[in-house]
Amino acid sequence: MNNARRFYRSWHKGRFHSFSVGYKETDLWIGVDKTYEEMPEATLQFITRLRQQLEDYIKQNPVFLTSFKPVNDPIAVGIVRKMLDAAELAHVGPMAAVAGAVADQVGSFLSYEFGCREVIVENGGDLFVKVQQPIVVSIFAGNSPLSGRIGLEVPAGNYGICTSSGTVGPSISFGKADAVTVVARSGALADAFATYYGNQIKQPSDVRSILNSPLHPEVDTLLVIIGNTMGTVGKHQLRILEGGGNDESY
Repeated sequence: MNNARRFYRSWHKGRFHSFSVGYKETDLWIGVDKTYEEMPEATLQFITRLRQQLEDYIKQNPVFLTSFKPVNDPIAVGIVRKMLDAAELAHVGPMAAVAGAVADQVGSFLSYEFGCREVIVENGGDLFVKVQQPIVVSIFAGNSPLSGRIGLEVPAGNYGICTSSGTVGPSISFGKADAVTVVARSGALADAFATYYGNQIKQPSDVRSILNSPLHPEVDTLLVIIGNTMGTVGKHQLRILEGGGNDESY
């Protein structure tokens, strides 16, 4: 488990009943407002089917796995369709949306199958968030002195909250930011746009130019951290977390 996962999984502060599910490279922390004995096994079976869909598609369309540009397939369905659409909007390869898209699918499954009113699915630091009351999401930014001291407060609603980093974790980024976090209406979109904006941050001076440019309409909030430089623009309130967090932060 990488540092981002350890960070996010240590901050839920008891608001949620939680469990973890892993299958192959997929490793999820899940928080729900109510839990059932069969929930972990049902979630594991769902993830297994979801990964099989992706693996079968990649066998037939290997460019889906390797492309750094959008891929066109007008007849694709399911999670593949959502990844292709997000990649097209953000001008990145479809795998840039995979972690957020998986989180979306699992969050929707738990909401539908078990009637959960609050759900958080964390997939390598990328989040599906469905909450009935506001929540503060702390931002992990590796070795930056701002890591864990900055949060975004989101109100009741459904969100994707995803982070791209050029210094943390195995995901590919062509930038140098410690954290580029995007809040959007879905995890697939947030993941794809976090990659898009993250690729553009090469040095601290890039933060101002990125934040001064118009946000894409699909992006609700953008937050950038590189070293001790931070900036944000969008709909959601920035929170300064004393001591790296508080009792309301996730």
